[in-house]
Order: sequence, then C-alpha cells, then structure tokens
Amino acid sequence: MIKLFVFDLGNVILPFDHRQIPARLLERSKEKERFSAQEVFQFMFDGEHGFVNSYEEGCMSSLEFFSHLKERYRLEMNFEEFKGIWNPIFREDEEVVRIIHYLKDRGYPLFLLSNTNELHMTFIEKGYPVVHVFDEWILSFEVGVKKPHRKIYDEIFKRIDIGKNEAFYIDDVEGYVEAAKGYGLKGMVFRKAQELQDMLKKYNV
Repeated sequence: MIKLFVFDLGNVILPFDHRQIPARLLERSKEKERFSAQEVFQFMFDGEHGFVNSYEEGCMSSLEFFSHLKERYRLEMNFEEFKGIWNPIFREDEEVVRIIHYLKDRGYPLFLLSNTNELHMTFIEKGYPVVHVFDEWILSFEVGVKKPHRKIYDEIFKRIDIGKNEAFYIDDVEGYVEAAKGYGLKGMVFRKAQELQDMLKKYNV
C-alpha cells in the first residue's frame, strides 16, 4: 500500500534545458576565445565533478557561486544579470501537474525531493505554484548532500512516520530510482505522464 508519493522536480514536474547557460555566459566573457560552450558545460555540470555540485550541496552561497564563475570566465555582468541567465530554463509539464493535484485531492501526502540550488528554487517558488501543493520540500542544498546519497532519502522518514516500502519515488534518473529502491522505497523512472498514470492505475490509486 502506498501512503506517500515523492516527486523529483527537474525533468519530472519542470522539464528544463541548462545547455543554454554556458553559451549565454560566454557571450559576456572577456575571454570567450579561450573556452567553448561544451568546456564550460563540463566544468559546471559534469555529473561527478561539476562545479555546481558544491553549490547544490549548500557548500557556498549563491553570490559565491556567481563570483567564482565571473572570475574564471571574466564575465562582464552583475549578479542580477547572471540570475537572468541562470534561472529561466524551466517549463511546466501540465499533465504531471494535473496528476499531482489529483493525488492531493485524494488525500495523499506529497513530498518534493530534488538536487537543486538556492537560486533555482527561489525562482521556481515564485513562478510555479505547483511546488506549494507539496507538504514537504527536501532540497539538496538544504540537506547538504545530493542524490543518490542515502542521507537525502532518509530525510523523508524523519518527516513522516511510514514504512519505507509505503513511499513511492518518481525520478527521471534511473540511478536515483535504483538508489531509492536499494534503500527500501518503491519507485519508477519517469519518462512521460502517461506512464505515471498507468502506474497509479496499477496501484489502484
């Protein structure tokens, strides 16, 4: 029996494209000839070693994150201009939003579990009301670790008294779903809203 649904945010509720960020930053660089957009992308977003990881684990402030990038790439911009490039990369999956409201109307508690950062979450909080439907937000930059670290999944059960196999986790990254299953949760890899609807029918939700 499922008593809790836990949703990833990016590319589940809010599809996003962050590949546009490096190219737009380089447009404002004094040394754009030294770097390619791909090199900047690798430095920032590489899954294991990307600079963004420390930021998304809460190891630096938003201003410190920007200042390092500004110095490294000699960016001719201020913090507000940086936010104008960094933040507007999201759109809303309306079908998934409908499913979230359906689950809420059925009385299920809903948690958000996301590898994210302060700037993006502040932007999303203001621009995408669906996040306020959730009962709890478990965010990597607040918890201090990113998925697939066990600590971020354990945070779920500090906030609700249910068995681990009574929580169902939805994420677009297979490795994060497998980690959740390894820690005792149920879960599915998200590809499209219809598959999520089919899963709910399977569990008679």
